[in-house]
Parts: sequence; C-alpha cells; structure tokens
Amino acid sequence: MSQDEDPEFGLRVHDLSLRDCRAGGVLHGVQFSDVSVHNLASGGRISPFGCVFRHVTLSGRIPQLMVRDAHSALPPKVQEAFRDGAERFYAAVDWALDVTAAKFSDAELSGIPGHLVRRDPETQFVLHRDRAEAAAPQGFSARARSYLAKARTSPYPTIVVVAPTRSKYFKDMLKDLESLRAAGIAE
Repeated sequence: MSQDEDPEFGLRVHDLSLRDCRAGGVLHGVQFSDVSVHNLASGGRISPFGCVFRHVTLSGRIPQLMVRDAHSALPPKVQEAFRDGAERFYAAVDWALDVTAAKFSDAELSGIPGHLVRRDPETQFVLHRDRAEAAAPQGFSARARSYLAKARTSPYPTIVVVAPTRSKYFKDMLKDLESLRAAGIAE
C-alpha cells in the first residue's frame, strides 16, 4: 500500500486485528489506527515510510521493521508535506505505537515521536535529540554514534531505538544503548 499525494493520510487501515500472519514490503503514506498485530512473519523487511500510527500494538515475533519519514526519493516539498501532516496528526494522538511485548529481529522507529511509543524500558530506549546534539561522540562505540546521529537528524524531539531481542547482536546493541543511558542521552 502506498500513496504519496495525500499528506493528510486519507489511505487508512483501521479496526484490524492480525494474528499469526505473513506480510512484507513497503508502505507509504498510510494511517494505521486501532490495529493489533501478533506474530508477524515476513520474507524481508517491512518499511512503513511516511506512515502515521494511533493505537497500534505489535506483540510476539515481529520481523525487521523500519518506520521512517517520507521516502527520500520523493521531492523535498512532498517529504516536507508529509512531515507537516504527521506533525498535525500526532498533535491529537495520546499514544501511537505499543511495542512493549514485541520481540523484534531488527527495528528502527525513527519515524514516530518517541514520547508516543509505549515501550519496554529494558530493551527499548528513548533518545533525546537535544541531548544527542550536545553529546561528544568520543568514547562511544560506532553503533552508539549511529544512534546519536539518528536522534540528531530526527524531525521529532525524541525517538525510540530498540535492542532487538531476536537479533544475534542483541547483547552488543543493548550494551551500546545502556552506555547512552548512563551518559544521560537515553532513557
């Protein structure tokens, strides 16, 4: 599902519950509301670009999920329109995405304001853009520096970064995120 002409997110998926299913591919410009997904399989990465979420719960086994802003191949004015539309949408949202019970193989949630994500604070960290901008990258691992870069370039004041529990790099990723928490950059 994809559309890049309506930054008010008229393409909607709502009131849906999926359990033990398979999906994949790229999504763009879709509004997801009141959706629950438990145990999702995919042959590859699921990439919602420029999508917005209200009351979406992911639980169980979840494949690679990369939630990002509008696709970078779109003209800058279209990207900006989707960012503005998302900002208006999220102004009226109490919570966007609940991933507290999600077991990811990989995840990036930079396309959602971090304060609107319900999360497991043991493995899912909120990074603050202003703290990331003020942080000196020396002393952090290359991976932790990449997390700082994502927070610095986010259109939102906070993002959520996940240490995916189903990844073979889970312990290393968790250690890197905990180093950011110890420095006061993440919580």
